[in-house]
Amino acid sequence: MMRVYTYRPHLDLTQIPVKVFGSNETRTRLMKRYLYFFTIIAFLDICFIRQADATPLLAIQAAERCDTCHEMPNRLDPKWMEENYTISERTCRLSCGVCHVNPSGGMLRNDSGFLYGTKALPWKTDISKDIQDGLQEIKNNKFLTLGGDFRFLLLSREGSDANPLFFPMQSDIYANANLGKHISLMTQMGLERGGNSAVREAFGMIKNLPYNAYFKAGKFVPPYGHRLDDHTAFIRAKLGLDHSQPGSYVSGYEIGAEPVLLFARFSQFNADVTPAGNTGKTARGISGEMGWRGLWLHLGASYINIANSETSSTSTTDKNAYGLFGAMRYKSVSYLFEFDTRRNHIEESGGSADYDARITFNELNYKVVKGANIKLRYETYEPDKTVNDSRQTRYMAGLDIYPYPFTEINLQYRINNEEAEKANNDVLLLAHIWF
Repeated sequence: MMRVYTYRPHLDLTQIPVKVFGSNETRTRLMKRYLYFFTIIAFLDICFIRQADATPLLAIQAAERCDTCHEMPNRLDPKWMEENYTISERTCRLSCGVCHVNPSGGMLRNDSGFLYGTKALPWKTDISKDIQDGLQEIKNNKFLTLGGDFRFLLLSREGSDANPLFFPMQSDIYANANLGKHISLMTQMGLERGGNSAVREAFGMIKNLPYNAYFKAGKFVPPYGHRLDDHTAFIRAKLGLDHSQPGSYVSGYEIGAEPVLLFARFSQFNADVTPAGNTGKTARGISGEMGWRGLWLHLGASYINIANSETSSTSTTDKNAYGLFGAMRYKSVSYLFEFDTRRNHIEESGGSADYDARITFNELNYKVVKGANIKLRYETYEPDKTVNDSRQTRYMAGLDIYPYPFTEINLQYRINNEEAEKANNDVLLLAHIWF
C-alpha cells in the first residue's frame, strides 16, 4: 500500500502552470525523473508473468492507528477535521477503497495508501530527502497517476526435480486518469504466462458520490469475498477468481456504496473469455456482496452466478457460489475467514445434475512489531461432497516482513494434504516491490 508516481505521456511539463509543479526548474527536473523512472518500469514489465491483488488483512490491522490515514492524527489537524467532518463520507472503517483507487480493492494505491505504505506499515520509514522531495512535488499532480506491483518467487517443492525454482511471479502497471472530481479512467496491464501483454482490468468510474457511492463500467474482476493477494488460495483459485487466469475477468458494470459502516456492491456482466467448445451462447452473470465493516469486526456475504459458463451442443453448465466472509481484530491479533459453497448445475439431453463443493479459509495473524507479521492458515476444498476421498487441505505457516517503504518479504511453509497422497509440500520465499 502506497502512493503512486505520476506520469503523463505526450505532455510538455514546461507548459503546466506554476501552481501545479512549482518553478520551471522543478518542472524540468520532474520531467527527467518521469522519463527515467518510466523507462526502468517499462523494462521490468517485459520480464514478468503473473499478478496478484489486495491484502484484506491490512484493512483490519490498519484500524489500530489513526496515522494510517492522517499525518497529524488528531482533531487539531485541519485536514483531519475536513476529512472526517461529514459522517456519511467518513472512511475510518477502513474499507479497501480507503487505500486503493478501485473501491472493491486491489491495484493502484491512492494518497492514503501511500501514507500507510510509507509511514504506518514498514519497520523502517526513512526515505532519502531527494526521494521525499520528489514525491512531494509529484503528489501535486492529480490528473494522471501511475503505479505498479512486482513479485519474485523462490519455490522449493517436495518431490520436484527442479529445486529450488526461481521465477518472476508478477508484473503489473496501473494508470488512473482523473477527469474531474467525479470521473476517472483506470487500467491495469501485465504479462500473461506466454509472455504476451494483456489489459487485465480497464474501467471508467463515477465516484465521490454521497455515502461513498460509485458506478464503474468496463473490464474487471467481479466482487466476491476476500480479494486476497495469494491467487493460489482455495477461495480464489477454486472459485475461478484467482486473477492470474483470463477467465477471471468479466465485462459489465458494478455499482456500490459504503454509507458509514455498511457496504454493498452489485455487478452484472458477460464473461470476457468464451469457453472452449461453446456453441454461441454468451456466458453471463451477476455478483454481489454486502456487509458491515467496523474498526475491529468486518462481516459480509457474497453471491455469484454465471449462466452458460460452459456450453456445448448437448449440455449447458451454470455456476453458482455463495458464502460468508469476515475479519476480526483484538489488539495485535487478527483473524480472517471465509466459507463458500459452489454449485455447478449441468443441463443435458438426458436430464440435469448438481455438483456441490465446499471451500473454507481460516487465517490467524499476529503483528509482532511494526513491519513484521506471523500468520497461520488452514484451508479446505471438497470438490464434490457426494464423493468420498476428494477432500483437500492445506496448512501454512508464514512470516510477512515490511522492512522499508515499498518493500515486502514473505516466507511460507505449506503442507498440502490430499486423499490421493502426493509429496508436494512447499517452501516459498517471495519478494514484493511496488510504487
